[in-house]
Amino acid sequence: MNELLTTSLVWRLCAMLAGWLRRSPLGRGMRALGRLWRESATYRLFAWLLKRPCAVESSAYCAASERRSARLSAWGQAHLLPALRQSLFGGLCQAIGRAFRESLLLGRLCQSGFTAVLLAIVAAYAPLDWLLRDVLQLSLLGSIWDELLLLVGFVWALYQRASAQKPLRSRVSGAGLGVGLYLLIGLVLLVWTWSAPVSVSISGFRASMQYLLLFYLVIDLLRDRADLLLMTKVIVLLGTLIALYGVAQYLLGVEIPSNWTDQAETAVRTRVFSIFSNPNILGGYLVLVTPITVGMAYTVEAPAEKVFYWLCALCMCLACLFTMTRGAWFALVVAAVCFALIVDRRLLLLMLVGGIAACFLPFVRSRIGYLFTDAFVESNNRGGRAARWDRAFGYLDRADHWAQGLGFGRYGGAVAMQNPINSTFEYAYVDNYYVKILAENGIVGLCGFITSMLLLLWNGARAASAAVRARLRPLTAGMLCGLIGMLTASFFESLWEEPYLMAMFFSVAAMMIFAGRPEAETSAPN
Repeated sequence: MNELLTTSLVWRLCAMLAGWLRRSPLGRGMRALGRLWRESATYRLFAWLLKRPCAVESSAYCAASERRSARLSAWGQAHLLPALRQSLFGGLCQAIGRAFRESLLLGRLCQSGFTAVLLAIVAAYAPLDWLLRDVLQLSLLGSIWDELLLLVGFVWALYQRASAQKPLRSRVSGAGLGVGLYLLIGLVLLVWTWSAPVSVSISGFRASMQYLLLFYLVIDLLRDRADLLLMTKVIVLLGTLIALYGVAQYLLGVEIPSNWTDQAETAVRTRVFSIFSNPNILGGYLVLVTPITVGMAYTVEAPAEKVFYWLCALCMCLACLFTMTRGAWFALVVAAVCFALIVDRRLLLLMLVGGIAACFLPFVRSRIGYLFTDAFVESNNRGGRAARWDRAFGYLDRADHWAQGLGFGRYGGAVAMQNPINSTFEYAYVDNYYVKILAENGIVGLCGFITSMLLLLWNGARAASAAVRARLRPLTAGMLCGLIGMLTASFFESLWEEPYLMAMFFSVAAMMIFAGRPEAETSAPN
C-alpha cells in the first residue's frame, strides 16, 4: 500500500508542489522569518524556560508522593496480593479476565490488560454517553455510568500502584497543581455561597468540578507510549465517524429547528449536529479533535497512515464547516494557526488557500456577512449573546456578589435552567463559559479558572518541547492546540455545560502532559 501511494501520480504532484513552495519567494521568506525568530532573544528565553526542570516535580510534595507510592507497593506485595490470590473475589476476577482475553470482539483490547480497557472507555466517552442516554435510553445507567467509571478507575489505579513489584513513579505535575487549585477554589466557593436549596448547589458544583478528576485518573492510568496512542486512535476514529455522520446530514439536508438560523440567512439550508444536541456542541467537539488528528498525521511514518489521518482531518474540517457555527470556525482557525507555528509553518499557506476557497461558498458568505448587518445587531441586543451577558452582569450587580458570584447552579448554565428557583430571574444560557463562571463563582472563581488553564497550557507547551525525545511532538502540539481551540470556542458557547466535552478536555489534557514524561518514550510489556 505504501509503495502504491508513493509511486502514484497524486503523490508525485503533491511532492512537486511542496518542492515548488520551498523554492518560491514565499517559502524562502517564511524560512528567513523562522531563522530570525530562532535567533531572537525572546525565542532563547522561551526555550530556556521550557527546558527548565519543573519545580513541582522536584518539590518536597513530589518526594513525599514517591515515598507513599513505595509504602503502598510494599504493603501490596506483603498483604494485598497474597490475600487476593486466596480469595473468591480474586479467582472470579481472574476467570473474567481470561474470558475477555479469549473473546473474539474484546480479546485484542484485553490483551493489554484492564488498564487499556478503561483508557479506551474514557477515550470513547462522548459516543458512549450518547449511546446509553439517547439510543438505548437506559436512564438509570446513563445517569450514573460516569461516576462508576471514576470509581472503578481510581480503585484500579490504586490497585496498580499496590501490586507493582517496583514502586511506580509519582505523576505529580504543574498542570495537576493548577487543576487541584481550581478544585480547591470551587470547594471554598461552594461553602461561601452555600444556600437553600442545597441540592442545586451540589448539582452545580458536580457539573462544574466532577470531570476535572478525569485528569488525575487518565494521567495515573497511562503506562507507556502504546497506551497514549491507543487513546489517541480511539478519539480520532470515533471523531471521524461522528464527522462523517455530520457530513451525511448536510448531504441529506436534515431538518433543523427554525431558531437555529435567522430568517435573513437565506443561504443556510441546514446545520449539522451529528450525535449531539446542537451544531455548536459538534463544532466545539471537532475543534478539540481535529488538531489531534493532524498531529497524528505528522507523528506516524507510513505514507498510507499519513494519508488516512489527513483524510480523517478533512472529514472533520468539512463537518465543522457544515455546522455553520461561526465561533467554531474562528476557534478552529486559532488552533490551526497555533499548530502551524509550532509544527509546520507551510500549513499557513494551505490554510490561506482553504480560507479563500471557503469564502466562495454561499453559506459562508451569508453567515459571516450577517455579522455586519443591522439585523444582527438588533437580534443580538434583543435576545442574543450581548443581551444574555448584560442580564447576567445585572443580576450580579443587584446581588452585589461580584467577588463570590451567585452560587453554583444559580444562573447561566444547565443546572440553573433545570432549577429556576428565583422568580425574579429571566433564566437563559449565557452562551459564554467565562461569563457563566463569573455569574456563578464571581471574580474569585473566574481568576481561579484562568490561572488553572494558563498553568495547564504552559505545562502543555513544556510537554510538547520534551516530547521530541519520543517523536511525539506533533501529536502533543495537536493536543495543546485542540485545548486552545476549545478554550477559544468557549467565548461563544458554554461548551463545558456538556459533560462529555468537559470529560474529553481533561482527558486530552492528561494525555498531553503524559506525552512529555519519560514513560511516553517506551512501550512497556503488557
